Amino acid sequence: MENDSNETEFGPPPQHGSIWPRLWRGMKLRCPRCGDGKLFRAFLKPVDHCFVCGQRWGHVRADLAPAWAAMTISAHFTVAIWHFLFWGRDILTWQLTIYLCGIAAVIALLALPPMKGLFMAIIWAKGTTDS
Repeated sequence: MENDSNETEFGPPPQHGSIWPRLWRGMKLRCPRCGDGKLFRAFLKPVDHCFVCGQRWGHVRADLAPAWAAMTISAHFTVAIWHFLFWGRDILTWQLTIYLCGIAAVIALLALPPMKGLFMAIIWAKGTTDS
């Protein structure tokens, strides 16, 4: 959908109501504007525009904030797993390091797309184009 108005390029039209549903849609990897279209065409590649409502997403850049948030989440979960599953066990240090690094990597990779969707929704809701 081609539209020369400002609403599909830089942000939503002025609306009343909470921003939280729009942020939740972004975390679910859906278009924050309509909630129906996909936000990504690949793992972390945003679509150029929503195929349902026409909102442009190719210009919204979340840069490093999603990676920072995913690593923070991963670190907190990894420390909790270490504390509850491995604390006080007879596991060699190198084995523990391999286990925890693997767990941290998997959690970070799982958290990265929802965090990018969340930050894209925040950037879009603010009407800017980058973080």
